[in-house]
Amino acid sequence: MTKMSKKEIKEFLMQNTFTAKLASIKKDGSPHVVPIWFILDDLKGRMRNGVLRDIVFITYERSLKAKNIQHNNRVSICVDDQTPQFSFVTIHGIGRIYHRNQNELFKWAAKIAVRYMGKSNAKIYGKRNSTKGTVLVRIKPTKIIAEKDTAKWE
Repeated sequence: MTKMSKKEIKEFLMQNTFTAKLASIKKDGSPHVVPIWFILDDLKGRMRNGVLRDIVFITYERSLKAKNIQHNNRVSICVDDQTPQFSFVTIHGIGRIYHRNQNELFKWAAKIAVRYMGKSNAKIYGKRNSTKGTVLVRIKPTKIIAEKDTAKWE
């Protein structure tokens, strides 16, 4: 097992169509884990002082994950490569919900859709995922654990 460099972390997080597993805390204190589509903010997705700046995703305001973040904004995400030699990035952070106009939500939803559904489907998925009641969520990382080649024989 080897720690990833800052550059490797950013590249890994934007690799292929890896989803993140978002862990949030329900009102009763129990965990809630759900896969999400995400991207790094084009402007803020850079490393600064060794910390990745913003992870962005879209969700419905009434979703359990949004309600959890409103109640307790401490979250974690884990992105993993499930093929040998296996690698992962776990990010602990603070989630913030932003109510934006539909044009801005569409912009973010379409960027996310390009990653997961391809450029030709970005507009369709962008519209579908930026309807009334949709919110933008940003996660500001506070701690990153990143390992590569976890099953490598040394």
